Formats: sequence, C-alpha cells, structure tokens
Amino acid sequence: MIHSIRRFLFISLFISITIASSVTAVGNYLLDKKIIKPYLDDGLIRVFRIIQKLNEVSVIDKQTNKKIQSYLATDTSNSFMFQIWDNKGKLLFHSANSHTVSLKDAPTGFSDLTIQDSDWRAYTKNNIKLNTKIIVAERYETRNQLSDLITRNNGYILLVSFPIFAILIWLIVGLALRSVIRVANEISNRASTHLEPVDDHDIPVEIKPLVTELNHLFNRLKLAFDRNKRFAGDAAHELRTPLAALKTQAQVALIADNLTDRNHALNKVLEGVDRSSHVVAQLLTLSRLTQEETLHDVNPVNLQKLATEIIAFLVPIALEKNIDIELALPPPHVIILGNDTILGILIRNIVDNAIRYTPQKGAVKIAILNHKKEIIFRVTDTGPGIPLELRERVFERFYRVLGTQAAGSGLGLAIVSQITELHHATIHLNTPDNGMGLQFDIVFPMFKD
Repeated sequence: MIHSIRRFLFISLFISITIASSVTAVGNYLLDKKIIKPYLDDGLIRVFRIIQKLNEVSVIDKQTNKKIQSYLATDTSNSFMFQIWDNKGKLLFHSANSHTVSLKDAPTGFSDLTIQDSDWRAYTKNNIKLNTKIIVAERYETRNQLSDLITRNNGYILLVSFPIFAILIWLIVGLALRSVIRVANEISNRASTHLEPVDDHDIPVEIKPLVTELNHLFNRLKLAFDRNKRFAGDAAHELRTPLAALKTQAQVALIADNLTDRNHALNKVLEGVDRSSHVVAQLLTLSRLTQEETLHDVNPVNLQKLATEIIAFLVPIALEKNIDIELALPPPHVIILGNDTILGILIRNIVDNAIRYTPQKGAVKIAILNHKKEIIFRVTDTGPGIPLELRERVFERFYRVLGTQAAGSGLGLAIVSQITELHHATIHLNTPDNGMGLQFDIVFPMFKD
C-alpha cells in the first residue's frame, strides 16, 4: 500500500535514475574501451612512422645514428618498445626495455603479444626501401589505465550529480502535487454545510476526473440536504393545520354533552387523520422521487395492464360520488420503458385528482392512444377544469386552484410532474372538445424491441 505519493515517486524515480546511470556507466566503460582502442592504434601507427623516419635519417647520417643510439641507451620508458630488424635477422635498433626480447616474429599489422608476462599491443610493418622490419608495441596496462581513469571520472560526476537529482526530484514531485494539496486543504478547511464545488482551475489532467467526481458528489449531497430541509419544512407546514384541527375536534368530543355531537367530532378527527396520512404519504413519495437523478429497475411496461390494476382500486372512490369511470380499449401495442411501481403512482395521482375534482354524477374517462412513435395516456373529466393562465402553476408544490372544494394537499401534480420528467415524457393540459372539464395527456416515447 502506498502511504505517500511523494515518497513513492521520489524513491521510485531515484532508484530508476540510479539503475539507468549504472547501466550507462557500464555501457560507457565498454564503449570507451571500444573507441579508445582504434584511437590508440592510430597512435601506434604515428609512432611507427616517426621511428621509420628516424631509421631512414640514421642510415644517411652517421652522426644522427650515434645520437639515437645514445638516447635509446638512456631511455627508461616502459610503456613503449620498438625493434628494427634487417632482412638478414640482425637487430639494428631497439628501445632500452626490449634488449632482452625478440619481436622479429611478430606478424605484420596489428597483433596482441605477451612479453615478459605482460600484454602488449604491437604494430609491425616492413620498410621495403631499407629492407627492414619495424615493430612498435605498447603496454595494454597503459590503455586500461586510460579507460579506468575515464570511468572513474564519470563515476565521480555521477556521485556529485545524485544529490542534485534527489533535490530536483523532491522539488518537482512536490510542485506536481501542489494542486492535490490545495484541493485537500480546501476540503479539510470547509464547514460541514459548505457543499459548493471545488475550484478546478489549474487542476492537472490526471486528477481532474477525481475533482469532477468529487464535485458531483458535493452536488448530490447538496441536493439531498436541500430536499431533506424542504421535506421537513413541507411536513411542518402541511401538518400544522391538520394537527391543530385534530386537537380542536378531540377537545370538542371531550366536552360534548350528547352522543351525536361526540360522534360528529370523532368523525372529524378520523377525517383529519386520513388527510394527514395522505399528506405524509404524498410527501414521502415526492421525497423519494427527487432523491434520484435517474430511474432504476427500468423494464418494458404494459401501460394498459398497469392502468387497469390501479384504476380498479380507485373505482370504489368514484362510486361513492356516483362518477362514471371508464377505461377505453387500447390499441395493440402500448408498451413503454419505465419503472412500473413509479408509473403506478403517476396513474393513481392523475385518476385520483380527476375523481376528486369531478362533481357528483360526473364522468372520468381514461384512454391509451398509440400515436406514431408515442404513447399517450389520457384522462378526461367533467370537473371545473383549470384556467389557462394557471396550468403551469398547478404543478408547483402545495399550489391549489382557489375555489375548489375537493380535499387535497397540493402535492399530487408535483409528483406527477417529477415522474414524467424521470420517464422523459411530457404533459399537456387541454380543454375537451365539448368545452367542459380537463383533458390531461402524458406523452411517453414508444418502446421498441
């Protein structure tokens, strides 16, 4: 488990640089030896040419010959040796360190020789003009010392550069993580109720998805808190009056002198309890719906079958008011994509609203229409209808059209609107062709297999 990104990056990068530098050092050592060998071989050729020239001069000038012989006798250099042989096998010239060995059998060109338990690099060539053979040799030890010196100096440079690398890595990683630290500090210093999005300005591409998802989470939490506050406020607002009425009716029942007044007051209490239960149920339904941005458990739904089941439960309410309720036969294909439980709530609220606002001996007709690529769920009633200028406001929470005598909480159409949005459907309110009541249409996209 990585406990610190900065420490992990520092150690990983430093180890990586160390390994890379070590490989580079070994490669440079091998490469240096490969490059140095031809370079030093060229040096042997240059030495050969100098000795060849001196040999030609000494043959012509006897005085020069004596000086060369004198110099060679006192030369103490052990890095180079040379010998000059004539074509009869006589040693003409040689360096001071080669008087005890014979190099006349060295092959022409470059060769590796072992002389007195030491490795030497030799260059041999015949001088056709003077009928001589010149052999020039250099100790391998000298060459190795040069390679070792270059490698050692490279190592010193690496040792000096490692601390610089470490400091630079630490600073660069810290600079790269500065935005992460800024986001962390911004979140840690927030109040628990501050759910505004985190500023994503100058955020690196690598952590921008994290900040984006964090902002989405803050947004969902803010919406959830707002809904919970609104639910509490709505509940307090809507239940305050019914509870006060319940208390009043209970007090009336307590002080009633006769059974008729007491029963009347108790019936009012029951009606108040029913109304309060209905309000609480509607509030809970609306709260659950608005807590989700998208639908879950979405499946093909047979709208006719679902509507038949829901309307069957509402028929007794309609019969109490002598309302004629009718579900027309649907077309063959009335399948939509949605959540059947939530769609059931939608149908119940629309039909229940129509029954509530339709007067005695009225009519509520439900029809499902297949219109090209859309499925229309239509509820038509013979109630008072909704004025054109109020048709948008009726979907607001707790809004009720003035002058209506029907009981309600003003939440039913708000729930219908929310469910409609979740199913990507649209609502249309119209006046029926006969000019009476309200035609309530919900247009769903058709589901195709």
